[in-house]
Amino acid sequence: MPKFMVKATGVEEVLRKLGAEGAREFTKEIDQIVEKHALNIVNNARRNAPIDTGALKNSIDVYEEGELYRVIGSDRPYAQRQEYEHKTKKGYFRKALWNEREPFQKDVQDAIKRLDK
Repeated sequence: MPKFMVKATGVEEVLRKLGAEGAREFTKEIDQIVEKHALNIVNNARRNAPIDTGALKNSIDVYEEGELYRVIGSDRPYAQRQEYEHKTKKGYFRKALWNEREPFQKDVQDAIKRLDK
């Protein structure tokens, strides 16, 4: 199954500085941001995926989740081939991931800025 993983780094250092209660609250907020953007990636990948029967589009989902990360992919055996070789729709997953990069970073930066207030 082709998978893409998005993970925030440097969070451990921030959590240590916040103390136990602050770390729990901040972790929850960042996890909600990760969830929001993972679902945006899923929706954009589905919207841009090549469609024959719709099976590929419908298989794109969050397949694994944990604190501060989500694994997005497809269980279709041909998903990777379509991602790299489709005549008009190749890169549908990578484009969805790339397009969500800056909004994700901005939301995390905004959450960090709110810590200073």
